[in-house]
Amino acid sequence: MTDNAFHPVRRRRTFEEILDQFEQAITSGNLSPGDRLPSERELASRLGVSRTSVREALRVLEALRIVEV
Repeated sequence: MTDNAFHPVRRRRTFEEILDQFEQAITSGNLSPGDRLPSERELASRLGVSRTSVREALRVLEALRIVEV
């Protein structure tokens, strides 16, 4: 067995999981340019996460110019 057979396990943060769901929604066509997202509170409820996690994901998406907040 070589030393490079293993690599550190990376923990995913909640906002990264949310980003993945947004990416899937966009690539699958469930979200199109100009679509309005549900409210922060509703997204948090649907995803089963805190509003803070939703806010963090939306900030990343805004920085990447994927959404306008």
